Amino acid sequence: MTAPQAMAAARRGRPWAALLLLAVPVSAAALGPWLAGDATPGPGALPSRPPGAGHPLGTDVLGRDVLALVLQGGASVLASALGALLIGAVAGVPLGLLAAGPRRAFDEGVMRALDLLLAFPGLLVLMTLAATGHRDRYWLVTVAGLLQVPAVARLVRAAALAPGTRTVVEALRMQGHGWGYIHLRHLARQLTASLVTDFAGRFSVVLYLLASANFLGLGLPHSSPDWAVLIERNSDALFTQPAAVLAPAGLLTALCIGGNLLVDRALARQREPR
Repeated sequence: MTAPQAMAAARRGRPWAALLLLAVPVSAAALGPWLAGDATPGPGALPSRPPGAGHPLGTDVLGRDVLALVLQGGASVLASALGALLIGAVAGVPLGLLAAGPRRAFDEGVMRALDLLLAFPGLLVLMTLAATGHRDRYWLVTVAGLLQVPAVARLVRAAALAPGTRTVVEALRMQGHGWGYIHLRHLARQLTASLVTDFAGRFSVVLYLLASANFLGLGLPHSSPDWAVLIERNSDALFTQPAAVLAPAGLLTALCIGGNLLVDRALARQREPR
């Protein structure tokens, strides 16, 4: 096999690796709650026991079955990250398109306000939220999504500035089309690739932020089976019962890497000659 053929074969094989990496955590999150057994410690259950009979991944620090916890905890991870991304997109994309419009004063006002929000560290905001008693999951997801608005709006504005000055946009204005048609239909289609690429990477950022908050005890309660909470609860038993930490950590890693690889491959195929 020649070098070009080997490279082509590697490119063809890459989606399968990405799909496999992504399918494992997504399947665990989607099907796990129905497949998981009872994680409640049974009579005589010992904490931080290694894998053995009756417990394929051992037990955690509370004596609960790690496999059942891992299968139950993925749904909250996936739903929280996707919910925060959706909030960031719904608020950030229209703001970015508005800032890219012809009104320079509005552009300056929106960008300076978003710069102020961008200056706040995400974990500091979540710590302040927790200190005021707002530890509910919905608060955590909402604030994590709002923290993504400045970056999303800046990306959309930068990507829409050049297309917004092209002749076709001026022609659409002369034909009587309004702002909504030009920006939400014409310009938004041209921003799809940039937004998809950004959201793939931003998914990892949101996942890291939510996982860090849960790891520090700012989000979900300690009894939650969330993967980040499991890592935090069992970190002291890493050397005596590594499966309780490595299993949820591996699923979080596979979720980030698999999503990024799959999006990169999909965008690369759009550039390949047909």
